[in-house]
Amino acid sequence: MRVTYNPEAPSPLIVNEIKYYMALSILKKMLADGVITSDNYKKATVAIAERYRVLRYDI
Repeated sequence: MRVTYNPEAPSPLIVNEIKYYMALSILKKMLADGVITSDNYKKATVAIAERYRVLRYDI
């Protein structure tokens, strides 16, 4: 899929990818710090991917 870059009006697809990656980074930090379990991490990544309508990166 090709998405044309326009800094004044970014594509919603790109914005959702960025939001997903930010949330995934936070989850990874929480997992590393022991705040959440790996089972909860996996469930959360699925939920966040569905929320932002992107493919999971860590399948």
